[in-house]
Formats: sequence, structure tokens, C-alpha cells
Amino acid sequence: MTAFVETLRRARIVAVLRADGAAALEAQLDAVREGGVRAIEVTTTAEGWQQVLRRAASEAEADVLVGAGTVTTIEQAEQALEAGARFLVSPYRVPDAVSAIARTAAGGGVPFVPGGFTPAEVAEAAQVGDGVAKLFPAATGGLAHLKAIRDVLPSVSIMPTGGIGPDDAADWLAAGAVAVGLGGALVRQPVARIRDLMSSVGAGA
Repeated sequence: MTAFVETLRRARIVAVLRADGAAALEAQLDAVREGGVRAIEVTTTAEGWQQVLRRAASEAEADVLVGAGTVTTIEQAEQALEAGARFLVSPYRVPDAVSAIARTAAGGGVPFVPGGFTPAEVAEAAQVGDGVAKLFPAATGGLAHLKAIRDVLPSVSIMPTGGIGPDDAADWLAAGAVAVGLGGALVRQPVARIRDLMSSVGAGA
């Protein structure tokens, strides 16, 4: 198990920040940090994502993962690394671009987590990246889909993301996810609820 996978496993929950602009992203960042989230993914689809990622990375403790999500171009990968990203995530496999992003990430010394949905896509994503694949969109296939993929790919660390909420995050972890990505359903929660969630899933254990 790599250091990245172990840190991800201990974090349990990855907060996926996506909003209409920098101010909303900043508010989400403050909420999840106050709630005790130890892995944060700032998506490139929001205006101002670079400044928020830079702030998150510069203020994060050494054992807190701060990365960029929805990275689909080499330019985004380079911008994310410049802003201090400690990992990169892509939602799907774009053959040429994703391979180039993987090389860019490796050159910057950060892990890369590509996405996939089918067993073949998940296996390929894990090979292109660092042994971790993002299962996306997770809720489309449900828990049975994750379990089926893990049956044939037991050595792959899978991070389901998409359509998962605080109430069912523990079920995905119990089904074998190394960590679970939570987006809007998490950031809309009060800080106390986020803190309770992190405690209930054993984050940091």
C-alpha cells in the first residue's frame, strides 16, 4: 500500500468542492476544514478554483490531502501543480489527455486518480494512475456495482464518487471503498453534521 493510498484510507471522506465562484468555494473549504475533513478536492469547473486550491494547499497540515478534481487537460494539471495540489483526479478516461496528465503528475511528484465505470475502465485507470481509480458516477451502479468490480479487481483501491451522501457513505466504505468522494450533499451540511460524519466513519483511524 502506497503512502498516498494509506493517507486516503485514513481520511475516509474526500470533500469534492464545486461551486459557481471563488467566494462559494471558500465557504465550502472553511466548512469542511472546520468539520474535520482530511482530504479535499477542489474542482477545476469553478471560477477561481486556482486561488482556492492555492489557499487550501498552503494552509493544510502535512497529513491533509489537498488536490484538484475534474482535471481533463494538461493545462489544468500544470495549473493545479503550480497551485500546490498534492493529488489530481480526472472523472473519466480521455486516452491522450489522461496519459499526458499522468506523466505531468508523475513529473510533479503527485499521485493521479483517473476515473472509470466499467471493470475494464477501472482497471485501466488504476494502471494509468497510482493504483487508485475513481468509480464515477458511483450511484448509477450502486453498491452492487462496486462489490462486483472489487470481486474481479481486489488489488485496486477504488474511490466511489457521484451521488453519494452522508447517510450512505459508511455503506460504501463497508463495501470496500478506500475512501468516498462527497460533493454537494456534504458541503450543504452544518459543520456539526460534517464533524459527526467524520467521527462515525472512523476518519483518522
